Amino acid sequence: MKNNNINYHFRYTTVHKTLSIVVLLMLLLTVCSVQASEVQKVGTTSMQSLKVATSVRAIGMGETYCALADDIQSVFWNPAGLIYIKDAAVVLSQINMPADIQYNNIAIAKKVNDNQVFGVHLLAMTTGDMPVRTIFRPEGTGENFMCYDIVAGVSWAQRITDRFAFGLNGRIVTSSMADVKYTGMLADIGTMYQTALRSLKIGMSVQNFGPDIDYEDTYPDYRDQGRRARPSPNEDDYTGSPPPTIYRLGLSANFFDLAGITRPEGFDALMAFEMSHPNDNRERINFGMELNYLNTLFLRGGYKFRYKNLFGYDEERWTAGMGMKIPIPGEVDFAFDYAYMDFGRIAEAADSFMGNPHRFSIGLTF
Repeated sequence: MKNNNINYHFRYTTVHKTLSIVVLLMLLLTVCSVQASEVQKVGTTSMQSLKVATSVRAIGMGETYCALADDIQSVFWNPAGLIYIKDAAVVLSQINMPADIQYNNIAIAKKVNDNQVFGVHLLAMTTGDMPVRTIFRPEGTGENFMCYDIVAGVSWAQRITDRFAFGLNGRIVTSSMADVKYTGMLADIGTMYQTALRSLKIGMSVQNFGPDIDYEDTYPDYRDQGRRARPSPNEDDYTGSPPPTIYRLGLSANFFDLAGITRPEGFDALMAFEMSHPNDNRERINFGMELNYLNTLFLRGGYKFRYKNLFGYDEERWTAGMGMKIPIPGEVDFAFDYAYMDFGRIAEAADSFMGNPHRFSIGLTF
């Protein structure tokens, strides 16, 4: 009887502490959100391609992946989640963007032992050829230029205890606009904590952390030329701006386990909640769910909240997605994921199926 009382007291204390930590983290981020909502810093960061969500599974769930990350796509959201891969994994994704912009990525990860994972990844966004336009020749000079952003990185995840994992991405980023280029380094940091409250997990990450992005060379200042009626524009240096750093805090759990509901035979469900703070915009709050049947067919949905000018997105609202996992000979799983994001007026401007915000990925898990 005494042992039962001790075990009950231990479980009660552990759950109480876990809930206290969760509530404290939520209150902290909420207070920061209200204070930061008064001033928006839109347009103050560089390399906006780094803000584009690249995990197709996460997009289908409303971009709520910080605490759910448990596969190869974790590298794009919370690198600590790589610790949950089976042995080795690879994923290749295509992200459709407006204006015929191409955005593709690939990631590979391998488990060194039960407590350590290493990986590499590559992201590339290109615009294709665009006409050169000037104030005096707005229809084009007859020349073309293109822009691209390329990110090459290495990933490392380490299990610190049976409940806590840490992850890190180190990245070399290259950006080019015509003949103007920038090359530098950025980092992502992530943690994952499995609480004692049933299946509840807490995830935190900081993405795109690093020095200001300062492009090389100079540019012709046509504004100064117009103001002062100069015969030709003066050359001026580019001004550096910070990368688009994003702070994420998320919760995830098995829906049936957390709710205490009997799981239907063959079915399972996950739910996730995430709050994020970008350094150039208002805070975001997202919710998502994933329903799977026999761990083979997956249906996903999510919603991105907005309340006046306190938090939320300008155009994006709901998301939806699906996935399939097919075992193939050699103890290998083939995965296909698809997601669609409601992009509001941005999607309405697209003139083709591929111009809409569809996302696709294929992957192998060994």
